[in-house]
Parts: sequence; structure tokens; C-alpha cells
Amino acid sequence: MFTGCETVPITGRSQLLIISNAELSAVAAGEFSKMNKVSNDPRIEQIRRVGLNILTVARRDDAHGVLPPANKWEFAIIDDKSPNAFAMPGGKIGFNVGMFPYAATDDDIAVILGHEVAHVLSRHSSERVSQVLLVQLGAVAVDHATKNQSARTRQAWLTGFGLGAQFGMLLPFSRSHESEADHLGLIFMARAGYNPEAAPLFWRRFSNASSTKPPEFFSTHPADETRIRQLQAWMSEAKAQANSLSKP
Repeated sequence: MFTGCETVPITGRSQLLIISNAELSAVAAGEFSKMNKVSNDPRIEQIRRVGLNILTVARRDDAHGVLPPANKWEFAIIDDKSPNAFAMPGGKIGFNVGMFPYAATDDDIAVILGHEVAHVLSRHSSERVSQVLLVQLGAVAVDHATKNQSARTRQAWLTGFGLGAQFGMLLPFSRSHESEADHLGLIFMARAGYNPEAAPLFWRRFSNASSTKPPEFFSTHPADETRIRQLQAWMSEAKAQANSLSKP
């Protein structure tokens, strides 16, 4: 476990990784191959162009070689009307047809793909799987420690442990990952020459069009207002990075 301690690029946050990125890449490739992709959609060229621009500037912080070479990335439009996009370990990017109504410009697409590439660079998938494995290990330990107790007592302990893990570890870390991807994604889109001011505007528009969402405490994502406030707080950092790259 201690040999799996790493840090996230830019933010410097410590993370525990007990599952390798290579292991998840193999699984991701299999899942990606099963997805229902739209063929001959000309919009894929826009997705590929913006995605490769984001990847080029993100590679600057890829000290661990997480991001595959540009020619190894596969881009696809997914035949799914839900507004979603994703990037998988190993170089797979999917963009649902349901996301296009919210992404009319290159800047909007850069907001989305910057966020997704940040997830890959930060190895959030490996971290989440590692956390789930730790929770499962903890559940086994609780079960063993209470083996001489009554069935009712054992169930109470296991239920309490499960709720504590869910609300004290898994959900908060998931929200932390989403915020971290917003932060890094904002920097990447600014470095790549896209307008970072488009990010809070995109999420405001996306929020207004979305249905009712659960309170932040019960959610895997930060509340929309939290997300927009954080993006605005990181805006000066993103613009400073963009300006530093533009100087000779």
C-alpha cells in the first residue's frame, strides 16, 4: 500500500493507488469495443481536433507516462442520448450524441474534454478502484472481528461500516475527483488556446437544463453552484498559465 502512494499533477494531492493504470486500460479497451458508436458523423473530426489539442498541453504534466501517444488515442461518438462524455485509461474518448446540444463551440467541447482528460492524467479510475478494494477489505475485517457476536449485532456493525465508508470516504472522494478534474481541465483548455471563461458558462447552462439533483452530501459530483464558484476561483490561475505559454 505504501509503495502505491503518488501525487496528482498540478494540485499535488496525495493518492493511494494499488491498481495499475495498465490493468484498467485493458479492461477499458474491452468495454469501449462493446459500445454502440455512430459511424460517419462529421462532428467526430471536431472532437478529435479539440481532444488532441488538450492532450498535447496535458502531456506537459504527465511525469508518469499515463497518457498514450497521440496516435494511440481513439475517439468515438456514442449513440446515447444522455448528456455525457468520458475518457478511459489507455486512450479512449467517447462523446455521447446527447451532449452536443450543450456543446455548440470548440470552447464548450474543450471544457468537457479538458475535464475528462484530467481524470485520466490524475488516474482517478485507479484511485477509485483502490478505494473500493480498501472498503471491501475493511468489511472483511469487521466481519471477522464480530464473528462471535449475535447476527443482529454483526449486521449493525456491517451496516454502520458501509454507511460510514459510503458517506465518509467514497462519495467525498468522488466529489474531490470531479473538482480536481474541473481544476486541471480549466488549465488544460486555457493552455490549448480555448477561452476558460466558457467553463462556468457551460456548467451554468448545463445546470439550468438539468432535472432536480440530490443534495451535494448524497452526490458523486459537487453541487452546480459549488462547481461554478470553484471554476471562477481558479480562473486567474488558468489565464496565467495560458499567458505564460504565449510568451516567447
